[in-house]
Order: sequence, then structure tokens, then C-alpha cells
Amino acid sequence: MATNGAELDEDFRYGQLAIEGRLITPDQFDAAMDHVRDSKKPLADILISEGTIDSTTAERLTKALRRIVRDERAKSEGGMLVNKQIGGYKLLRRIGEGGMGEVYLAEQLTMHRTVALKILHSKWADDEEFRKRFLLEARAAGKLNHQNLIQVYDVNKYQGKYYFSMEFIDGVTVEDLIRHEGALPVEKVIDICMQVCQALKYLANHNIVHRDIKPANIMVTKDGTVKLGDFGFIQSVWDSELMQEGTTIGTPDYISPEQARGERNLDVRSDIYSLGASLFHMLTAKTLFQGSCSKVMRAHIETEPPRLDDLRKDLPKDLIRMLGKFTAKQPIDRYQTPDEVIKDMELLRLDVAHKDGHIPSSRSQILNVISAEKQRISSLQNDLDGKRAIIIFWISMAAVGWIGAAACFALWMISSK
Repeated sequence: MATNGAELDEDFRYGQLAIEGRLITPDQFDAAMDHVRDSKKPLADILISEGTIDSTTAERLTKALRRIVRDERAKSEGGMLVNKQIGGYKLLRRIGEGGMGEVYLAEQLTMHRTVALKILHSKWADDEEFRKRFLLEARAAGKLNHQNLIQVYDVNKYQGKYYFSMEFIDGVTVEDLIRHEGALPVEKVIDICMQVCQALKYLANHNIVHRDIKPANIMVTKDGTVKLGDFGFIQSVWDSELMQEGTTIGTPDYISPEQARGERNLDVRSDIYSLGASLFHMLTAKTLFQGSCSKVMRAHIETEPPRLDDLRKDLPKDLIRMLGKFTAKQPIDRYQTPDEVIKDMELLRLDVAHKDGHIPSSRSQILNVISAEKQRISSLQNDLDGKRAIIIFWISMAAVGWIGAAACFALWMISSK
């Protein structure tokens, strides 16, 4: 029975594990925890009684939580993996942890190169579904090759541990930049956005939706190259059997409304929304919405974002307009492709550079801006032509109506004589 702080803490960890495993939603967790406090029953019993999870799943989570506690105890006693060898890799130091695994700086012994090695959490090692998800991430990412994506090299299993190796990025995440620098300069945000859009364009061409675009997954190298990583949540043509309607995944602060609703058939416009939420964070050092996971997810669905110009006064009006298009609630009202974003960003970058007394730095940039402006003018012309055709149509219909009325009046006059 959850009667004291220690047991409530265990229930909280149990619930977080269930959310991480995408077995329950944050809303379901919040509601169940209210029942835990009222009834003094364990969270697992509440979730089973409400039909949220079955007893088999509840037991599986209990075992996973026990493994976590055991692993934490082993680490506290010095049982770290550092300096151990896994397959052909020597682990040098732990550099991060995600929802599905730990990441180590490692040396690939056969190639004499430094890599990042992601190892599936032992708490999921015996779970077939999560093992599939981990391997899916590695194999799907291993098929990709783009300068703005972190490159995956190898996926394998060693003594019960599943892992994959990937390019080690000598740089920082955008989340780190925001944490240390606060709101970022407009020029830097534009550059990061355009490079991420190049990665999204490549992914879209391969029928892949990333589904977890956020500052923590965007890295910037020392030479300014932007790399998008962490493919643990991707939706692709390879994982249809693992996804179910109503499954909510992603990071609440940046999740698109359709993701928050648990919709299955997402497209690149969902990633564009998440990129917009990330841009808002870069420009203001604040996330779009604040509060609990469930409150934030509801806000993405129902609440209009704060006005950018209320939080930062030096932003170009065009950028404020663009952010509104990024974060529109309905996908049809957003940018439809990364190319559309890139074209608008090119024009914005030129405008910002002009106001700062600079000119485009390369011939290709000038040509891109000219091309984008031509397409914008062409689009406006097409809209104008369409409106003109509609006006002519209704004038013609009105004229036909008057002619018809005059003819009817003439016939009536003749017949009345």
C-alpha cells in the first residue's frame, strides 16, 4: 500500500517507466496517481483495475523497475561499464542517457576511431517489443546518409547487450546553447533551422517522420554544422507493426497536436511543428507552454502559443509570422514541406543581413534568394489570377442574369398585348 513517501516515490518511478515505455499517457498517470493518494493502493493495482494495463504488463513493469534499482545499486558500488569492452568497442566514459539506452564515448578497436555507442537499457533487454524498437532505430538510421544527420555505423548484440555505434559529434546540443547563452541571435536560429530542414527534407524523401525534433536532439559541431540525431521515435515504412492508433510518443514540450492526440499517420508537417516549437525555445529561452506533461500536451492541442513579440522586441515581423505558420494547430495551415521553410528563411536571412549592413556571402545564396523571391511572386500572381477569374465569372453570371431578366420582361410585355 502506498502509505508513505518512499512508496509514493516508487509509484512515481513506476508511472514514469510506464510513460517512457509508451504504455500509458501522462493524463492517465496523473489521474491514477490521484486515485493512489485517495485509496492508498499501489499504482500498479490502480492501473489494472481501471483497465489501463493488464496484469502481465504490470508484472513486466515491476520486474523492469527492480532491474533499474539493481543496476543503480551496482553503479553506486562501482560496477560501471567504463573501460569494459563490448564487441569490438572499448568504452571510455558515459556521455548521456535517453529513453531507451545509455550512450558512451567508445573506441572502435578495428578502425581506431572514436564513436558514440548506444546500449539498450538492461531494463528493456528481455522485452521483445522494446528490443524491436531499439533495433529498428539502429537499422533505420543505418540506412541514412546525410551531412545533417548523425551517421550510424554498426548494430549488434554482445553477451545479452544490444548496441549500435554512431558518429561522435565534437560539439554541443542546441539545448546546451540555450542553457548557457539564453535566447539565441536571430542569425544563428535561422542557420540552425535551415540545416535541420535539409535533414527533414532528406528524411521525408525516405518516408520517415522523426517525431522527436527538439533542441536536445540538435547538435552543432565546432565548424557550425548542424546534426540531427536520436531516431528512437521515428515513424517509417519499416515499423508499422510496432505502432498503434492512440499511442502518444515524443517530448511533450515540442510535440505536435496530432502527436499529442496519438494519431498514427503523421507526416513531415508534424516535424515542422516540433521544429517551430524548438525555434520558439531558441528565440525566447522559454518553451511554448509550461506545466505538467498532461497540461502541456493539452495546450499543444487547444491553446494558442504566446505572442513572440511580447517576449522579445527585436524580432523581425516576418519571423513572427513564420513562427505562427510553423505552430498552426492544423497541419494544413502549416508549412507543407521543408523546402517551403528554407525558401522563406533564405529571404528572411537576406533581410536580416541587409539591416545589419551585410550582403549575401556566396553566389549560391544570392541565386537561392532570387529563386525563392521569383517563386513567391509567381505564387502571388497565381493567387491574383485565380481571384480575377472568380470575379469575371460572377460578373458574367450577373450579366447573364440581367439579360435573362430583360428577355423574360420583353416576352411578358408582348404576351400581355
